[in-house]
Amino acid sequence: MIKRSLLLLLILALIVPVIAQDEDCEGVYTIAEIQTVTDDSICQGDRVFVEDVIVTAVGIRGFFIQTPDDRHDDNPLTSEGIYVFTTRPTPLFGVQVGDRITVEGRVKEEFNFTRLEVSSPNRVEILSSGNDVPEPIDLMAVDLEWTVGEDVHPLERYEGMLVSVLDAPVVAPTNYFDEFGISLTGERAFREAGVEIDLDPQFANMGLPQFDLNPELIEIDPPEMGMDAEFVPVGSRVAVDGGLAYSYQDYQIWTRDLVIERVEEVVRSVRPATEDEFTIATQNVLNLFDLTNDPRRDDSTSEDYVPDTTELYQIRLRKLSEQIRINLGAPDIVAIQEIENARALTDLAFQIYSDDPSLRYYGCIAEGNDGRGIDNAYLVNLERVNINSCERMDGTLEASDPTAGLLFGRPPLILEAELLHGRDTTRITLINLHVKSLSGDETDRVQQRRAAQAAYVAGYVQGILLVDPEANVVVLGDLNAFEFSDGLVDVVGILSGTHNPDDALVAPDEDLLEPNLINQVMRVPVEDRYSYIFNSTSQVLDHILTTPALDALIVDAQFSRGNADALYTSEFEDNGALRSSDHDGFVIYINPAQE
Repeated sequence: MIKRSLLLLLILALIVPVIAQDEDCEGVYTIAEIQTVTDDSICQGDRVFVEDVIVTAVGIRGFFIQTPDDRHDDNPLTSEGIYVFTTRPTPLFGVQVGDRITVEGRVKEEFNFTRLEVSSPNRVEILSSGNDVPEPIDLMAVDLEWTVGEDVHPLERYEGMLVSVLDAPVVAPTNYFDEFGISLTGERAFREAGVEIDLDPQFANMGLPQFDLNPELIEIDPPEMGMDAEFVPVGSRVAVDGGLAYSYQDYQIWTRDLVIERVEEVVRSVRPATEDEFTIATQNVLNLFDLTNDPRRDDSTSEDYVPDTTELYQIRLRKLSEQIRINLGAPDIVAIQEIENARALTDLAFQIYSDDPSLRYYGCIAEGNDGRGIDNAYLVNLERVNINSCERMDGTLEASDPTAGLLFGRPPLILEAELLHGRDTTRITLINLHVKSLSGDETDRVQQRRAAQAAYVAGYVQGILLVDPEANVVVLGDLNAFEFSDGLVDVVGILSGTHNPDDALVAPDEDLLEPNLINQVMRVPVEDRYSYIFNSTSQVLDHILTTPALDALIVDAQFSRGNADALYTSEFEDNGALRSSDHDGFVIYINPAQE
């Protein structure tokens, strides 16, 4: 199931000791010599002298320095700037923008961010003040092609230098770390197939497809330089300059100047269904926990999911009620992920009824094994849908993980139902699935588990189709996977019977499903194909897969908007459906009259 020979070579390579560069690290170095043309610096851990450089930006924990233009090394692949981290408060060092200084510091790589670490003001000599600062590099005009091998990011050559962006769109809202994302090309950036080599360089030479990391994306982080956090929604535009930094696999501008042209946050509902159409939706509800701190569950208050007050819980219920009723168009069936228990599901159904007495949803949930206590559930409109059964997929509560423990923390929930249209009915089977998250996907344990979960469900669907090739089956939910292979495990490909074993590190040798399922996400226009934003990259995590028989009845598929693009600060604000979750909901439209 895994390319074992390649993995063995990888493990052997990782245990070989790293050989230091042949460098005595005595004397004076230029910034370019320290930075090198790769993302590794020389003299790591050693003290070096850097003479006669200019301070370009000053923050609360350090400052940026840069070689004057007339002393550049004329190699466009090496950076002429570097960040100086001060282990004592930076104001004690007395440096200001425009100072020419000589500095003695220790070379460090902090999560691949090259910096000089200085412990005392005595290590900094101010030569003169009020000097002209080098012109910022216009990042919207630089070459974003990967030109130095396959493992050096195009922006690495500017790390530590003064940079600017004159007018760029915000494509990711301010996150929990006070960062927001912009695009240097002016367009929203989407996840593409392949391994994130920058995050997982150990997979670089294994013949796997590689994702280019969307080098046009960059984050803006004002607090790193002592500025106030800015809460900026998607669609705003910014002009910014500052030092180019690197933090947790993201290039960032640590801000010196920032101008923001804000827009109002947008909530967009899916279109109303016609009289002949039924709708089915999937919605991750972002840890909807009730007010009870249950024993043996890690669900204490605040950061651990249980709302601090009744008022906050009621706000969350009202927001999700509006999300389901208005933004998702009151679907006939809603598959829900990340809900705690039957109490929370009942509270949500009652809130929807309180807000609109014409909507009477029946709730179905089955407890699983998830460590934090989240489960899958359904809300079903019994005026339009008849329920035959609702229960866990057989064997999934006890199924074993290929490495250790249980396979499913959140067992798939099966709904057998009938869509009621006139005197006729259309039988349908739904499988509500919440796959193991991508967290830790660089490890064999997580890869094996994700692949095994997908294979288990694919086998279940194959069993249905062997009995009835024309069965109407829907696999839907938060699949924590893209519409293509991430290079490690192609979860959606395994589930739908379309995966290519050569496109993933862990994969079954053969397809597990015939006929293949159809991913209804592909009905959505490319520019609107996302349900989640991670590291400023728009991506699809929430899918609806259907058998060919049901695909013939589907006339449309749409995402609602107002969650993925929204500021997290709206999560507990009583402002309608805005940021009711961190996932946008996905809806398909079925017209049984097309049979």
